[in-house]
Amino acid sequence: MSAHPRIIGYLQRAVNHELLAVQQCILQAATASSLGLMALADRLRSDAHDELGHAEAFASRLLHCGAGVHASQSRAPCVGRTRLEILHFGLATEADAVRLYSEAGAFCARIGDDANHALFNRICADERHHQQEIERALKAYEGAR
Repeated sequence: MSAHPRIIGYLQRAVNHELLAVQQCILQAATASSLGLMALADRLRSDAHDELGHAEAFASRLLHCGAGVHASQSRAPCVGRTRLEILHFGLATEADAVRLYSEAGAFCARIGDDANHALFNRICADERHHQQEIERALKAYEGAR
């Protein structure tokens, strides 16, 4: 099966974004652990697993569409040094994913690509859920300060 070149581009960008998110989660989990923030470290490790699943789903979709998977890293992950920085950097990464996947999903809907539309929408919903979790954690932390 082939896909519109723009969708292939979105899928490539999605794979790269998810791999960057995995790196960020792992590095921030190590930082949180070193700060004694074990619950946050555990949540970040769980998030890394989720993001890895997303990367695999996007990579599988690329292969299904007859395209190769070209993982590249355009930038290094932002890694916080404090609980507040960890949360803010994580929130920014989730917001980037939501923007990208919303745009990709809307394009897929416009051209009638239901399978890719469903994939982008499903993973966008997961990212929105992560975003909401981080927003709640930020409010709780800022309220406790």
